Amino acid sequence: MLAIQGLKCVYDTGSRGWAIELALKGEGEEAVRRFDVDGPEDAEMLIEAFDESTASSFDPATGEIVFAYEYATLDDEDEDEDETDGEADEEEDEDAEVAEDDVAEDEKVKA
Repeated sequence: MLAIQGLKCVYDTGSRGWAIELALKGEGEEAVRRFDVDGPEDAEMLIEAFDESTASSFDPATGEIVFAYEYATLDDEDEDEDETDGEADEEEDEDAEVAEDDVAEDEKVKA
């Protein structure tokens, strides 16, 4: 696997077609590979996928391009905090109910 260092959209005037060039680097080897694409939209889609990925590689044996993504779980953390807050609120409610019961029992004892 070779790490992809960059992508470039190319219009090949000789073949009159669109292509994408990959700048590759790995284990003392640097290379450029060109692949034909159907049009500039496909090239743009690949470039966006590369830009948004956290890691990307090319397997010269299979010709496979792999884009890897790592997503932050900010929403999950917020939900966990909300759940924890909710549990704390429930415990406070239970403590308040117990305190009210104690007051009610104290009033019965006085009467």
